[in-house]
Parts: sequence; C-alpha cells; structure tokens
Amino acid sequence: MGRSLAAVPFRVWAVFHGLLVLAQVGFAGALLDAVDGALDWHGGAGGSLIMVALVQTVLAVPAAWPGGMPAWSVAVSAALVVADVAQVAMGHAGLLAVHVPLGIAIVATQVTIAVRALAPARRRRPAHPVTTG
Repeated sequence: MGRSLAAVPFRVWAVFHGLLVLAQVGFAGALLDAVDGALDWHGGAGGSLIMVALVQTVLAVPAAWPGGMPAWSVAVSAALVVADVAQVAMGHAGLLAVHVPLGIAIVATQVTIAVRALAPARRRRPAHPVTTG
C-alpha cells in the first residue's frame, strides 16, 4: 500500500470520530433540556467513543508508518482512549466539574485531529539547506 493510501482509513475514521464527538455534544445539550432518552443516548455514545478512539489509534499506526502522517496522530489518538475511559468514569460518578471540561478537551482534540487529517500533506524541508557553488 502506498504512502498516501495507508493514511486513507485513518483520515475517514478521524472524520467519523469527529462527527460522533460533535453528536455527543448535542446529546449533552438534550440532557440539559431534559429530553426523554437523552441520558441513554449520551451514555451509549460515550461508551461507543472508547471503541471508536481505540480503532482510530490502531488506524493511526499505518497512517504514520508508512502513510507519512505525523507520529503525533498515534500518540494523541492513544491519549484519547485514556481520556474517553476517564470521561465515562467521571460521568458515571457524577463528577461534572471534571466531566464537562474533559469533554470539551476531548471534542476540541478530536475535531483538530479530523481537520488535520484532511489537510494536505506538508512537504518536509531539508534539514540543511542545499548550497551550490
């Protein structure tokens, strides 16, 4: 699989993951509006996000090597798995003082990953300028 093709599954999954975290924000808003079933939607999506982040982490490895995406995509995706587990635990414990800001950080991080995944690859500059003469 070529460099650019190796990153395609990660790029698609990162956008899907970004859309899912944005839907999660909507479910949280529905919960605040006391919409029937919103707690089930929010909790179900939260549990699903752990697996979605785990799949993203696995897809990030071939996207970075040999796919040419930056290695930070692997590290940040793995950090999101940990953050999602903590997020679900904080939600179940009712610790909203941690749950809400952590949720905001997760959404901001995943949306950033999705946007960066769709950005064209940057060309690497040579480490040392080439001189002629």
